[in-house]
Amino acid sequence: MLSWKVVLMRVLLDCRMASWSGVGRYTHGLVRELAARDDVEIVQVVGSVGDAPVPEARTIRVQQHPFSLRGAREMARIVGEVAPDVMHALHFPTPMPAPAPLVVSMHDLTPIIMPEVMPSALRRAAYRWWLGRAFRVATRLIAVSQHTASDIARLYPAAADKTRVVAEAADDFSAGPIGELPGDLQGVRYFLAFGNPKPNKDLSTLLRAFAAFSETHHDVELVIVGAEAVSMVASMFERSRAADRVRIISSVDDSVLRALYANALAFVYPSRYEGFGLPPLEAMALGAPVVTTDAASLPEVVGDAALVVPVGDARILEHALDSIASDESLRSRLIEAGRVRAAIFSWARTAEETVAVYQEVAKQR
Repeated sequence: MLSWKVVLMRVLLDCRMASWSGVGRYTHGLVRELAARDDVEIVQVVGSVGDAPVPEARTIRVQQHPFSLRGAREMARIVGEVAPDVMHALHFPTPMPAPAPLVVSMHDLTPIIMPEVMPSALRRAAYRWWLGRAFRVATRLIAVSQHTASDIARLYPAAADKTRVVAEAADDFSAGPIGELPGDLQGVRYFLAFGNPKPNKDLSTLLRAFAAFSETHHDVELVIVGAEAVSMVASMFERSRAADRVRIISSVDDSVLRALYANALAFVYPSRYEGFGLPPLEAMALGAPVVTTDAASLPEVVGDAALVVPVGDARILEHALDSIASDESLRSRLIEAGRVRAAIFSWARTAEETVAVYQEVAKQR
């Protein structure tokens, strides 16, 4: 009697940055979907603290920082011990020496495109070194958007042919429980934004637009999540009557963030550069109309399901806020279009396309 044994592809996943913002969302979403598949066996490498994305999967804890030479050598040692069919670095730090085949995810090139987001010349030099090394040693690169792939091809043309585009998703986040809206926001009409003060996030343009909007709309507030925005808001609204209509929430858990999205007049994301931009997708999935810019990958993410304004234009952004606040039929259309748009993206699809990259490189062993 014949018996068949299914041979799984063993994939070593660098999850050392699973607790970080941005790359952490990507890590959890992708790794959980990979673990649910029947054609791969995952091994997770995680930092010394924090939970593994998939607690029941094989997990190896490490001590060294991902961006250190010791961390690179530590990862190389683990590669030797695990002997995976493919290693996937979910961010651009790579083992030293690099294994083959090696897949590296590239989320953005922000410090290259906008050096002002990383004021330290030493940190920028280290960033460029690690990034350049990843481009050289990777067997394949996964860019999370076509725009990021285009940036790679323009700035590192030798890496263009080995770059594949695989989008991110937000369906895991949006499917989670929706918590209680903070009590003092019950019944309040508000726009939602994030308070990251980095230059690429362009919070200052939103604050200028809201100050002008507030001159004729006294019943709408701006809710900003992130304590880092406090000094910027204080300086820009020092002499403005609109200051009372801007409130900052220092931090929220995911369930409350989902509630903030779901009850907002709109989510406003005025960024100047994003490698993908998960927050607009999260907002659309949870029924919040989105106002964003025509910068970088953002039009690629939101399609025709959002109000897209020129980057850095506070006057047009003000008009977009006015349209949202004044036209309920527009809000309804954007809510419906946003849900449809968000449904196109799923982590299952991301995992499927990522495994296709693994299969492509595994043939080169």
